[in-house]
Amino acid sequence: MVTTTKILLTFEIITLMLLIILSFFAYSQADDFVFAKSLHDFGWLGCQLNWYKTWFGRFASTMLLISGIYLDFSILYKVFPVLAIFGYILAFYLVLKKAFPDIPKKFRVVSAITILLLYISGMPSLAQEFYWFTGWATYAPANIATMILLAFFDSVKNNKIYMSLILLGAFAIGSNEVSMLILMIFVFILLLKDYKNKRLWLMFALFTLFSLVVILAPGNAVRAGKNPDLLFSLVASFGLTGTLIGIWLLNPLLWIAAFVFCYLRRNSSIKLALPKENPLLVICFLLVLIFCAPFTHFISTGVPAPGRTLNISFLVFIFLFAYVISLEKIHAVMVRILDKKILLVPVFVLWMIGNFYISSFEPMPKQDFSFYRKNPIEAVKWTMTTYGQNNLYHVYADLFSGRANDFRKTMLDREEKIKNYKGGLLCLPKVESKPKSLFYKDLFEDPSKRENAGFAEYYHLEQVAVCDNY
Repeated sequence: MVTTTKILLTFEIITLMLLIILSFFAYSQADDFVFAKSLHDFGWLGCQLNWYKTWFGRFASTMLLISGIYLDFSILYKVFPVLAIFGYILAFYLVLKKAFPDIPKKFRVVSAITILLLYISGMPSLAQEFYWFTGWATYAPANIATMILLAFFDSVKNNKIYMSLILLGAFAIGSNEVSMLILMIFVFILLLKDYKNKRLWLMFALFTLFSLVVILAPGNAVRAGKNPDLLFSLVASFGLTGTLIGIWLLNPLLWIAAFVFCYLRRNSSIKLALPKENPLLVICFLLVLIFCAPFTHFISTGVPAPGRTLNISFLVFIFLFAYVISLEKIHAVMVRILDKKILLVPVFVLWMIGNFYISSFEPMPKQDFSFYRKNPIEAVKWTMTTYGQNNLYHVYADLFSGRANDFRKTMLDREEKIKNYKGGLLCLPKVESKPKSLFYKDLFEDPSKRENAGFAEYYHLEQVAVCDNY
């Protein structure tokens, strides 16, 4: 097991370096240009007010997003993925410091990197959160802020920490609706336990105020497009949540990390600071938080949440998984399994091969949502091929197969076409090689699309489209 641990550590360091290298192959996509156009049309403050009135109430992530667009995209896209990587490592480190108060700093750093890679390996969309600026600004900083808030929550008696937690909570709530719902549930549960705590009541009141700013935004009605169907949203969210949990449990890297942790725990004096509540209540609480992301999107838009939103559910799932394997009864079962080394190794080897094979599948074409209501099996298949792939496989495959470099060449070709632009409609080459770890959404053949219009205005073009014969 010691040799296995060293191999895993080497793999982690190499993978971390590759994730940073990938940032040099990332380029602006999709809504980046929509927000850039909005900034040009309305200015810094006017742009945020316009989005609040016409699309959503996210005041914090919109401010971060609009401010970031002031930087040149060629610089911005090399910076923010690295900020996300090290921001998550810091947040996981602080959470581990809370959960494992006695372990050495080096072990915490290695464990934080391990959790980051586990998160990246199974998150529904790596590209939408790490290598696409609009997705990053909406979700990654909010996730990091929420985890830091939770890590320091026991220190609310300290005035400076208390005010910092209020600010972190306001930022997370104003970034996206799922973070808002998770924090409100968390503070409400704490109030039920300690209803005489005045600081908790003040925090709950302020968080409620920030949440109302988000909820009462006029743009939410425009974005929803129709009256919410509560029953359908509940049923669909339960179905999607159950399917996702089943998919995530098939991740072999998650189980390898679990057995390594089990081995270290058995052979050392690692002390855990687990919640004192009934384990069943803790598990139910975390399951509710996982449910928040699918439900929030179904009730607000009537369609399944995109990968960047479901990433939050997977992040909570990792904490749920870690909590369950830390329970004494589960730990005892894993120790018995761990003793069967001869059987365990080939099982994991075959499992990883199968996992990587599934990750090579192309996602199934998306049908109209009414089709999935009538064909739930097809919905499961679509969810599996869309969200059930291992992102670490894509990181290695995209870099070493040349897909990431081909994507970069296409983007450089586009830049050359823009430099030589002389007026009229500019036809740009299509992205033929689409690296799954980087690529989210391209421009369209129709120059009237909002992404195309934003792109054209950003680069001072009349019209732009992607064409076969550019």
